[in-house]
Amino acid sequence: MADLKETQARHAQDVVSGNMANLMGDFTPNAMTKVMALAANPISATSYEVKDLGNNEVEISYIGASTRKIWSKWIDSGGKWQIDDLKDLG
Repeated sequence: MADLKETQARHAQDVVSGNMANLMGDFTPNAMTKVMALAANPISATSYEVKDLGNNEVEISYIGASTRKIWSKWIDSGGKWQIDDLKDLG
């Protein structure tokens, strides 16, 4: 299994790059409804910053013309790190 920090950084880069195929595997079914709500207002960014909050929680700042922060809770789901909960912090 990939390291959690590596997985979070890869996930953030996939968001910046628009790599939807990789992103879909990053979410548990529990998180998908929240992901779909976020998709109504897509993230437009050219870079990112990952802030580890401990307890498998992270705040990722997506930086473009403006900055948008997303909080997420990651879990080990069958040997793979996935987002189980998330929230748009603006």
